[in-house]
Amino acid sequence: MATISLRSRGGLPLARPAFTRLQRVRLGSIRARIYLTLAAIIVITLVIAGGVFFVLLGGYEDRLAQSTLRQISGAVYPSVVAPPETDFQAFEISRQLTGTIGSDPDVSILFVDSDGTVAGEVSPTPRFRGEQLSIALNKIGDGLDNSAEGSLSTSDGGELNYLAARLSPQAAERFGAEFMVLALPTERRQSLLGDLTPRLLLAGLLALAAALFVGLLLSRSIYLPIQRVAAAARSVARGRLDHRVEVSGAQEARELATSFNQMTEEVGRQQAALRDFLANVSHDLQTPLTSINGFSQALMDGVVDEGAGTENAYRIIEEESRRLLRLVEGLLDLSRIEAGQLSVERRAVEVQELLDHVEELFRMRAEDLNVRLEVLNTAVPDVLGDIDRLEQVLANLVDNALRHTPEGGTVVLSARPESDATVGIAVADTGVGIPEEALPALFDRYFKSDRPGAQGGTGLGLAIARELVRAQEGDVHVESREGIGTTFRVLLRAHRQEPGGAAGASGR
Repeated sequence: MATISLRSRGGLPLARPAFTRLQRVRLGSIRARIYLTLAAIIVITLVIAGGVFFVLLGGYEDRLAQSTLRQISGAVYPSVVAPPETDFQAFEISRQLTGTIGSDPDVSILFVDSDGTVAGEVSPTPRFRGEQLSIALNKIGDGLDNSAEGSLSTSDGGELNYLAARLSPQAAERFGAEFMVLALPTERRQSLLGDLTPRLLLAGLLALAAALFVGLLLSRSIYLPIQRVAAAARSVARGRLDHRVEVSGAQEARELATSFNQMTEEVGRQQAALRDFLANVSHDLQTPLTSINGFSQALMDGVVDEGAGTENAYRIIEEESRRLLRLVEGLLDLSRIEAGQLSVERRAVEVQELLDHVEELFRMRAEDLNVRLEVLNTAVPDVLGDIDRLEQVLANLVDNALRHTPEGGTVVLSARPESDATVGIAVADTGVGIPEEALPALFDRYFKSDRPGAQGGTGLGLAIARELVRAQEGDVHVESREGIGTTFRVLLRAHRQEPGGAAGASGR
């Protein structure tokens, strides 16, 4: 056996066995629980089956004893009641009867008078003479066919099975008794329980061993996949995000391994996106801060020309400050969303007024970019939402549309009823479009597309927009074709006026 060498305080080497794959089973492990469960099931089953078997077998022994007595009575009774051809002495009768029952010496022949007292006994070891037997003798008719049988207790605490028959008048006079009783004490009869108990215990031990062996095979198929997932989880916790679990075993084990691998892939993707996000945020923070610091220092040092130079410096400082403010606001919104602290006040919002207001906010920027910004007037019901949050969502979508639409293009804001319960607000552009492979991750936090115009963003806008819409029980969908354009559609619940003036949401 391999050993690991250790040193004691005195410098003498110590040794201990190396860990093997057969480690001690802990009581709290799945393997131990399977063993204990199977063992408990086997033990409980054997106890119940053994109890039922013993009860049924006990009745069977009584029936077997009665059958033995009936067989013996068929040979003994005729010789007792038949008129003797010659006068027998008592000892000759005793010898004859003893010879008759010699094949089963445990059976005693009792001659009982009318009150149940044993007047005579033929037995290898007489013990019942003078005993008062509690037998309903008055119900016994003539002949062996009208005999009575059963079991009773004796004065010494014993139990016996009996068969009682009425004697003929001649036999009654000869034996000085009215009844013949064949008695078989229970302690003398052959005990099937005693013979079968060791065999049943052996069978139970073999069944228990077989169950534990099956439990070993079963537990391996259960806990080995779990151990692999646990080992992979520890590896991932140490930073190895490329670790994957083999998909094998039972259906549940395969599902667990598949889910773990998917989770690991998602964690790796999110971490990569987070690293990109941190790099982008660092760059986005550094660029405006550098500009602000540089122009501020220039203004303080007086190196900027008076007039147009000073005005340009102030303008750049203001623009970069706003850029920083938008970035910080986005980070704060994301933080509040992740912390569950986002609050919305849902009330009736007039859609056309909202679209006109957003168009007014971006009109000058659209003109600067030489992009036509249009609002289509459509009669739609009011929606239920937070007007400030909806303005933030649409502003983000319009800003993206303007950045990704080339000069001479068009951005259109419109609305239409999607159903009796919902209204869709669309922001469509004639820009470069979004690659199909990028659409599934478009609303993920920190995701940035590689399409033209995506540079400079932090990857937070669309993620925040979707969370804001979902907080108002709505959703956002996107349709895009490269080279043709992109349409973002915000679906919101239509507002309705309840009877009596109470406001509500259609379809709620």
